[in-house]
Parts: sequence; C-alpha cells; structure tokens
Amino acid sequence: MTAAHDSHPALVPVEPLDAGRIEDGEAMLGDDVVRVLGPDGTLDRAAFSDDALAALLYRRMVLARHMDERLVALQREGRVAYHTSAIGEEAAVVGSALALRDQDWLFPGSRDAAAALARGLSPTSYAHHVFGSGADAGKGRQMPEHVTSRAARIVSASPLLGTQLPHAVGLAWAAKGQDVVALAYFGVAATYVGDFHNALNFAGVFRAPVVFVSRSSRDRRSSAESIAAKGVAYGVPGIEVDGSDPFAVYRETRAAVTRAASGAGPTLIDAIVSTLPALDPVARTRRALESRGVWSDAKQSALVAEVEAEVAAAIDAAEAAPPPSNETLFDDTFAEVPWNLREQRARFLATKPV
Repeated sequence: MTAAHDSHPALVPVEPLDAGRIEDGEAMLGDDVVRVLGPDGTLDRAAFSDDALAALLYRRMVLARHMDERLVALQREGRVAYHTSAIGEEAAVVGSALALRDQDWLFPGSRDAAAALARGLSPTSYAHHVFGSGADAGKGRQMPEHVTSRAARIVSASPLLGTQLPHAVGLAWAAKGQDVVALAYFGVAATYVGDFHNALNFAGVFRAPVVFVSRSSRDRRSSAESIAAKGVAYGVPGIEVDGSDPFAVYRETRAAVTRAASGAGPTLIDAIVSTLPALDPVARTRRALESRGVWSDAKQSALVAEVEAEVAAAIDAAEAAPPPSNETLFDDTFAEVPWNLREQRARFLATKPV
C-alpha cells in the first residue's frame, strides 16, 4: 500500500447529536416528506423489520463512502483525471439500487457509482474503470464515473444532462410485459432539459414500467412546488422521500418497482438530501442499527478494516494494470466487422509506433 493510501480521510464517525441542527434539518425536509428513520437514529421495527437488509444497506453505504473519499483524494493528487463525488447521498443511491430486483435495469448519471457497487460491481472493477486500465470492461473508452456492467444490468451513462431518462423509458417500453423495470437517476438540472419532459410524457402516456429517482435539496430554481410535482402534468405520480433515510428510500422505491411491474406505470421519486452533519446518512444509519442491537463497535471496526483493505487493493491493482491494447480500438463497433474496417485494423497493427 502506498503512502497516499495511508492518508485517506477517516470514515464518518458517529458524532454527538445536536438538537438544534436536527431541528434545522427537519424543517428543511418539511412534513410532506416520507421518512422511516428518525434523525436521532430511532427506527420503528414495524416500519422496517428486516435486520439483515438493514445491515446490508449500511455495509454498501460504508463501501460507497470510503471509495468516494479515496477517489476525491486521488483526483486532487492528479492520479485520477475525473471524479464526481456523491458524499452524503449514499442513502438515496444505495437504498434505491438495492430495491431493484435482479432482472431490472439501472440507468445512472455521472454521480451514481454507489448504485453500481450496491448492485454487486466489485471495487476492483470500478477502480479499473476509473483508471481506464486494460482490465476495464469498457476498455478505457468511457469517462470515469460513467460505470457500465452487463452482469449487473447497468447501462453506460452519458455526460449529457438527462439523456439516460428517455433511454430508460425506451428499455422499459421494449420490455413491457416481461416483468422488467428500469430505474433512472438524475439531478435537479436534468429537469430543465427536454429529455426529462419527453421521458416523463412517454412513460405516462404508455405506462412504461420505469422508476425515476431524482436527488435534490428542495430546488428553488423552478416555479414548481417540488421535483415530484413535475410529474403531475404527465400523469406520473410523484413522492418526496428523505434522501438521508435509506430505509424510507428502499421502501418507496420497492413499492414503485412493484407498481411498475404490475403494469400500473411509472413513478417519480424525489430523494431530498441534506448537507447537515446531523443528518449524515452513514452515521444516521449506524445509529439505527445500534439502537436495534444489530451493530456494535466490534462489527464497525471489522467492517472499516475490510472496506479499507478492499478499496486499497482495488486501487493498487488498477494503477498497476497496463492500459488497453491498441487493437481494442476496433472492438465492439459492429456485430460483424466490415471488410474495410478489418483492413484498417490490419494496417494499424502492422504499423510500428513512432
């Protein structure tokens, strides 16, 4: 492990609760926002009774947080060319991603790598993608953070705002009747582009089995009451959920997936995230597990050690891997490579590098 690996920021600790900051956070969310987890970490067992799932949500959130922290540091050191951080949004992304079934498809934006990790993409595969190494499934062609995985049913993201939304609707429409649901992530800015409105209109009219998940902090750049309200004109029901509460996000997303799979059509979920330390989703979720007696300091220490070692090994492997070979430039362009491209490939490979 390199010295840089040893200098990473610590995982978010469980800080003493500040009643004033909690009240500020609750006021920001408002009474109309769905939540299951109290700001002090209390969780009603009747509202979310699956302790094993609760622990899995937390583990995937801790992994996402640590990987994000490491990549922020690597980008600042110049070892990674590009990274879009989503620190503080782990509950919204992990909670919704884990609510999908194995056969469902996920359409991320550029800040949703935690969803890929939640769906089972290994930290090593993710690191190879970020570094664009020869072991990257995308062969180093895609921008970092635009993760794709056929095995995890994650479609490659585009750097353009909102383009994943009509793509998700298209897949959902094509798969209608096959018990497949598409989930698409997006941010507030995507609601200002035409693809957002086209996607919701088509999905609403044809009842495409798709779930739209936005992450916002109560957008004030629109005359609409909320992001969730923007679906009303298209016949798409919307709901606001506490984006720092993974249990509420999971429940509402799972309900939306079930609704879509039944043929009832799309749902727009707005996960409202907070930057207040008192509502940090990782620390908040740990409190919930501890309050139910399913987590301890010993388990925390073991998890942190496991995650730190796994992420460090993944980064080491990706940095040490060679770049994609030149011949891969011609791969994956056609199902059947035409004669002229075969000739170009042969000439290219026969040319000695200068």
